[in-house]
Amino acid sequence: MHLRDEFEICQLYTYLNTAATSPLPRYVTREVNEFLTSRAMCAECAWDVWKEKVYIARQRTAALIGAHWDEVAFLKNTSEGLNTACAMLPSGGNVVTTSSEFPSNYLPWKRKYGDVRLVGHHDGVYEVGDFEDAIDDDTMAVTISEVTYDTGSRLPTLEISRIAHEHGALVVSDAVQALGALHVDVENQGIDILCSGAHKWLTAPFGVGIFYVSREVQERFDPPFVGWASLEDDTDFGIDNTRLAHSARKFEIGNLNFSAILGLSRSIQTMFDYGVERIEDEVMTLSTYLMERLTDGGHTVLTPWDAHGGIVSVKDDRASASVERLLSQRIAVAERSGVRVSPHFWNTKDDLDAFLDAYMVT
Repeated sequence: MHLRDEFEICQLYTYLNTAATSPLPRYVTREVNEFLTSRAMCAECAWDVWKEKVYIARQRTAALIGAHWDEVAFLKNTSEGLNTACAMLPSGGNVVTTSSEFPSNYLPWKRKYGDVRLVGHHDGVYEVGDFEDAIDDDTMAVTISEVTYDTGSRLPTLEISRIAHEHGALVVSDAVQALGALHVDVENQGIDILCSGAHKWLTAPFGVGIFYVSREVQERFDPPFVGWASLEDDTDFGIDNTRLAHSARKFEIGNLNFSAILGLSRSIQTMFDYGVERIEDEVMTLSTYLMERLTDGGHTVLTPWDAHGGIVSVKDDRASASVERLLSQRIAVAERSGVRVSPHFWNTKDDLDAFLDAYMVT
């Protein structure tokens, strides 16, 4: 079973830019279109059907990340999840993060906490000892990417979590560059809050974000924003109904993006059918092959060999021009700390060879 034929973009591009935006496979667009047809033909009469499908989506999402269904909420994107996590926590103390975070995992924390401590890397590798030096008993949260967006460095989340929890700090994970490509297990990795959009490695639509909040954290902190959808009984609109849901659903404040959630649900189920471990193996095989070929060709790979995922970044002082030149040949990559290449499981070595042949032209 290979799903490449489901990705119609292959007819037009050698697409190696999943870390920016994944193309939608046919099975996802079919699911989205089925919902839109239901909305057009049935509207509110199909509400209970949609809600049941959202419940199934929670179950599938929870299974993907090693959580319980009642620990999963659906927000709009990674950025909303990170802002919600930041707003939920009390002020005071400090926050520890890395020097390679995307703005959405730095700006909210810097705006709220004056003391944001940046842990740097060593040739792309983040050392546990540096986190140990930065975290103390006043640390409120350690907020890190599972995989950095620029060079594709994979962080040692479990080891960092152990240090954070020893000091009473929460661990917040930006998993958008990992979920769908790499195995993430919130319980075994000690993650308290996880945020991830679905439009990258999860090959799902824009407009839906996974927001995992452990049961323990749900008990400790109230949601910073609430609405009718946050209620335990979200069918009672009476002014006296103020009891919030006893689950992560209390972080959902209004109507959900049903079409995107159902598209995500279909994508996750297809990944289960195909094999989540198989996907990770194929992603790692492709990225490692690419790193080897680039290195053999005399290029400097910025991605660390022993701590990477699907992203491969190569040093290029003319990265912008290189990306434009490749796009003119219908090869899609990105400019991020050099030229960033991000093949997914539906890509092939032929795709990478096409990129390499075009990129390494003297």
